[in-house]
Amino acid sequence: MNARKILSCLALPLLMSVNAYAQDFPNKTVTIQVPWPAGGSVDVAVRALAAELKNQWPQQSVLVENTVGAGGSIGTVKALSAPPDGHTLIGSSQMEMIFAPLVYQSATYKPQDAKTVSLLGYASMMMVVRKDLPVQNLSDLAKRMQSTTEKPLSFCTPGAGTIYHFVMEQIASNLKGQALHVPYAGFGQCLNDMAGGVVDVSLMPIAGPIPGFVDKGVIRAIAVFNDKPSPRLPNVPLANATKGFENYNHVLWSALHVSNKVPDAVVAKMHAAVQTALSKPELRKAIEAPGATVFEPMSPQQAHAFYLKDAENMEKMAKMVGVTKK
Repeated sequence: MNARKILSCLALPLLMSVNAYAQDFPNKTVTIQVPWPAGGSVDVAVRALAAELKNQWPQQSVLVENTVGAGGSIGTVKALSAPPDGHTLIGSSQMEMIFAPLVYQSATYKPQDAKTVSLLGYASMMMVVRKDLPVQNLSDLAKRMQSTTEKPLSFCTPGAGTIYHFVMEQIASNLKGQALHVPYAGFGQCLNDMAGGVVDVSLMPIAGPIPGFVDKGVIRAIAVFNDKPSPRLPNVPLANATKGFENYNHVLWSALHVSNKVPDAVVAKMHAAVQTALSKPELRKAIEAPGATVFEPMSPQQAHAFYLKDAENMEKMAKMVGVTKK
């Protein structure tokens, strides 16, 4: 018997064991770690998902646990350190899966240490300006950022090392322009300071209460960073229609991840359960209520490729911005 046949004979019992385990999954409590406080958009979506999964797995409990801190890295480390049997998942987003390893020393993992079970929902970003700024569109913004006679525009974000920070720095770099970063601990103070004329520009999500500030005229939206119009703000033009902004198509997503040590057969079974749950109107409503859109169905492989591509793009931005860990 040649070496290849010997290896095949040795691998067959292991494969049969993994497949048998997958058939029996879940065989104990399933815990979904949300690395952020309760009440956020990912938390709300995950809790609605957990209820649907419980209906499919009536013999087991499906719990949601919030473990917060260090840009979501504490809860993520906890989940990735659990036994890799598929019973511990992460209710995930870009913040803890991609950005935290770039920014926090406590994020002792990299994006490749996780597998994508399923993508859940996504929200678009918009460029907004203070209401009295003489900038009507992205072309005006580009000219202002490139000006050598006017003071640099200031832009606020919910923190250094966030997607909003990275994309704004990328815009300034690509335009060979100037912009002054003003980081906050969230969007609340950022909105207040824009309303008060203290800060000029920001990238913000088209989600939650923020579009309401556009409706009221507190801030003005000048572009949507997606390849399709926002249902929430349908009259705001797309960024990629402006010369120099053709490739700005960034979305904020939520998903489910597990350790990359979890067998693919188990991931496939979890994926099927999540896709069944996503067909339920109650879950779709919970995901879309803050302004998100449910992803079109993808295989686990397609979803993971989307995730890794996003991680690759953000890592390139981090190098350009010159992010250092804290």
